[in-house]
Amino acid sequence: MVDLLKLRTSNNLIINKLLIHPDFLECKPINNYYTSLKQKDGFKIGLHFRKAIEKGFTIGYGYVDVLVSPHYHKNNYQHNGDDFTPLECIKSINEILDYLEIEKEARKELQVVNIEFGLNIIPNSDAQLIFDGLLLYKRSKFSIKYDDIETFKISEATKYKEIKAYLKGLQFLDYPAYNIDKNTLRFEVRSKESKKIKSLGIYSIYDLLKIEIYEMLFKELLSEWDLVLLVNLQIDKSQIKEKDIAFLDDCNSLEYWEDLMNSKHRNTYLINKKKYFKILLIKNNFHTEIKAKMTEKINIFFNVQIPHREPA
Repeated sequence: MVDLLKLRTSNNLIINKLLIHPDFLECKPINNYYTSLKQKDGFKIGLHFRKAIEKGFTIGYGYVDVLVSPHYHKNNYQHNGDDFTPLECIKSINEILDYLEIEKEARKELQVVNIEFGLNIIPNSDAQLIFDGLLLYKRSKFSIKYDDIETFKISEATKYKEIKAYLKGLQFLDYPAYNIDKNTLRFEVRSKESKKIKSLGIYSIYDLLKIEIYEMLFKELLSEWDLVLLVNLQIDKSQIKEKDIAFLDDCNSLEYWEDLMNSKHRNTYLINKKKYFKILLIKNNFHTEIKAKMTEKINIFFNVQIPHREPA
């Protein structure tokens, strides 16, 4: 569920407590305006203190950013392809906050300013073929960001939002101990905009201790998936009408869709996207398959949930 969180507070009591936490060591800061600490055993927890400077001297700190990974915490900070349920996420967050010695009554002081959440699924179709067919999120193209990581695609919709896809199974194919199915695909959303995060009902870390918030996150995940253009590069054309085959072939090209987006008629892209999905038969429609898998997993998560008492 939740992979990464950036929490921020200007509460001096929390800042001072984190500055002297015995398990953290000073490390290279993100820039000269910060003092940064890392966990001594390599846990994926970072503390970044924004300096308050007067006449060239640091006189204190304006706020601290706390970077944590609930999923990594659940797996003892090791890679794993397991599912991460909402209750497990809540448990991990509570454990991290306890470890940082942040009192329960102070947790509302930790604003969520960055959140990354997603789902691992194992599609029936070939994950590589699905991954290769990811072309666009809205009107922003998916691209391989790092030349040496061909199992990761990202669509930087805005500077505040990233839509990501991973071939998790192939990414860790040489690490069988991680127990990740070879065909595992991950779809992920990262939001860095306070307004958007608040629209999900998340104002502070306290809100991520409520089970109903995870329903909002899953709805958001499905809504974002609806905006993805995923084409099938190996369509079974045996039952496709002859008049539609040339159109489907055109749709395999990113340049074709870019030309549509540059059309003088604003709706041309959306009209053709709907036409594409309508022509595809169910067995050819990867987009529908992935959404069904996501919905199935979400339903499983909530059907096995037990009543959760809100934090005191």
